[in-house]
Amino acid sequence: MLPNGVANTYDRPYALVDVETTGLTASRDRVVQIAIAQMEPNGVVTDQWSTLIDPERDPGPVEIHGITRARLRGAPRYADVAPRIHEMLSRRVVVAHNARFDWDFLAHEAHRAGHRFPADTRLCTCQLSQRFDLPVADFRLASLCDYWGIKQHRAHDAEDDVRALVELTRHSLALAHRLGLPLPYARPRPLGGYPPVAPRTPCMWRYPGRHVPGQPLRQGMTVVFTGQTHRDRAMLIETATRCGLDVMNSVSSRTSVLVSNGELGTRKGDLALKHGTSLMTEEQFMGLLDSVEPGDPRTMAQVVVQTMPDAVPVLSPPRPRAKVAAPGRFSRRRVIILGGSHDEAADVRTRVQEVGGTCAVNLTVTVTDFVALADAEKDARISKVKDRALTELDPVTLEPVGASQPSANDEAQQLDSVDVVSLPRGGVTDIAHLDFTVIATWVAAEAVGEVDVVAFVSDPTGSVARDEDFCFYNQPTHPTGLVDLDLATPDQASVDVRAGTLPIDSRITLAAAIDGDGTFGDLGAIELSVRSSEGSLLARATLDAAADETSMLLAEVYWRSGALRFRAIGQGYQRRLAGLAVGYGVDIEEDVE
Repeated sequence: MLPNGVANTYDRPYALVDVETTGLTASRDRVVQIAIAQMEPNGVVTDQWSTLIDPERDPGPVEIHGITRARLRGAPRYADVAPRIHEMLSRRVVVAHNARFDWDFLAHEAHRAGHRFPADTRLCTCQLSQRFDLPVADFRLASLCDYWGIKQHRAHDAEDDVRALVELTRHSLALAHRLGLPLPYARPRPLGGYPPVAPRTPCMWRYPGRHVPGQPLRQGMTVVFTGQTHRDRAMLIETATRCGLDVMNSVSSRTSVLVSNGELGTRKGDLALKHGTSLMTEEQFMGLLDSVEPGDPRTMAQVVVQTMPDAVPVLSPPRPRAKVAAPGRFSRRRVIILGGSHDEAADVRTRVQEVGGTCAVNLTVTVTDFVALADAEKDARISKVKDRALTELDPVTLEPVGASQPSANDEAQQLDSVDVVSLPRGGVTDIAHLDFTVIATWVAAEAVGEVDVVAFVSDPTGSVARDEDFCFYNQPTHPTGLVDLDLATPDQASVDVRAGTLPIDSRITLAAAIDGDGTFGDLGAIELSVRSSEGSLLARATLDAAADETSMLLAEVYWRSGALRFRAIGQGYQRRLAGLAVGYGVDIEEDVE
């Protein structure tokens, strides 16, 4: 059992889940095994259940999960066991390792079976372990089990993985309580209200303008679907793309056609009426596909190439560039600042970085020191800092205060074994991975408002070439898969980057904007962590905007001399998201104001 303090702090019941699947794409692949354990806030497991599931197709990677057609013979379909699954998930926080994966598969299975998915909140133990900054080589379940001394008997068996997940969750809840960390609960959008967007290739044809009712369609015209469709949405998108049309997710003044079966009360419908966009039903649209007129081809420079760029980096450890913080007397020291005004805290963070240290937004196991500014005692984390016997530093000299000695925190000392690039504002480093994740974290405050993290994929002119090169909360995924935003957690945003599709002369810029009356003076710093697809930490930066600024450019990713480069920016502006987006050439509509 967990101590009462842990159970009282994190008092929600949990459903711990693991699924084995036929593949990696939730909209296309199926679940072949599921295991669920219900755990109460005190860590006691009250019910557990598992079953194989007939995927009604090939079982997929048998070499990984070991589930053959023979084992699946006689297994129930998902629809047959959906009531039992949903009963175990109902009114509980769904906990999983890489929880977005399990959640997406279960949400799609429920949708196929005609059921409403019964949960609205999830907790990812991988994400939580990364927030702790645990000194591990990667954040696979097996690695974390090794760290905590949890024995695994049958990796990639859902039942055994859930057994290990129960123990990992107990350790994680106890550590979160010791650190005073809020749990990174995520509340994803319900699947049923948002039809899945099928992957599509970028359009090879120039935009010819808007459609005139009664005239044929022309290759390159932009098409948007809204509301329910008689045919599978993915099939419609694929068919339209094959005909040379450019299928978009949102309506703008450049939308050629909106396809709707009479449901114009949607946001897309309202915008189409505002812009005078050509409207047609699904059947009318399908009838025009046989006579689509040829368009003008784009040049290769105008097409977002989906293959590897000609110049790719050698995947070896990157060499830090000149603008990486130089080693200093605070090398491998990690400092958290408590209390004080925004400007005072930002000044201390700058000076810590100048002497080779790094600054943390949250208290983690790798924090070695703390600085207490005015009103630090009002910060609930001060007691946790003192419990961990961290070294208190003078805010002016950065020397230990009074009798403080270098931290005896064994967990923090393990940072010495981790070689991580620390970037100051404007610092750059090469990334020897084509696939990686940039994680932005901050301390959430209701008075500040929500923080919107967005991505711009810009061409050599510094502007987006089309609407879908702007990724934000209503359009989180770039059509090529180059960028994928996970914005379901209130105090964190994860940006998956697949740089193999980034053209040589383009770049990805990440930015944050406060949606509300707050400023960065109210919010504080944003911490960036760059992690490999396995979770290993590649680089980090802690960035401050000025106290009166409301948006900030965080970082950019681009090719330079055949290598993939990451630059921490930290440039703030006194304008909101809409103003920032206009500067990148985005045609702004109401849904991003």
